[in-house]
Amino acid sequence: MKKLLKEIAFVRSGVFLKSHEPAVVNYLQTKDFDIDGKLKNKLYPSVSKSQVSENHFLKSGEILFAAKGWKNFAAICDNNMLPAVASTSFLVISLSVDYISPRFLVWWLNSERIQEFLKSVAKGTAIPSITKSQLENIEVIAFPMDIQEKLIRLSELRIRKKNLILDIEKLNEFKLELNLNKIIQNYE
Repeated sequence: MKKLLKEIAFVRSGVFLKSHEPAVVNYLQTKDFDIDGKLKNKLYPSVSKSQVSENHFLKSGEILFAAKGWKNFAAICDNNMLPAVASTSFLVISLSVDYISPRFLVWWLNSERIQEFLKSVAKGTAIPSITKSQLENIEVIAFPMDIQEKLIRLSELRIRKKNLILDIEKLNEFKLELNLNKIIQNYE
């Protein structure tokens, strides 16, 4: 069964805030995430609670969609990010149905098929962006929950494999450098 995103979720914009003391709320920006939508570093609160309207606070399970820039990744908001608010670089997706897993929707939005579509509809030349309306009109295939879980697992394994290959390549480079240094030292 296919559904438009707007039929299964509510989409809202992130908010613009400046750093303010006492800082107790994380202000999430695209620079906090890697290309796979995973947090890169430890978060440090940068805005005060009084700056944030109650409806802008993120909830666990909501989805952050990077709508501005060259890589339009999706990431799931989890408890270790909270309390948090999304910057204007993000659109925030709150699922309104229980037959779509937030993790599956993140996988779907990050899939090559959807990423190619997003690149084709992005507006702007200097900094391309995806509008709320464009995102809301993306079709989502509502697979059975067990299939959603299998697709998520396959994706996680693919990312793990990619990272292991990168680690092996780094180790091989390091090993080569060590061997070259030994050869050079033998001729000095």
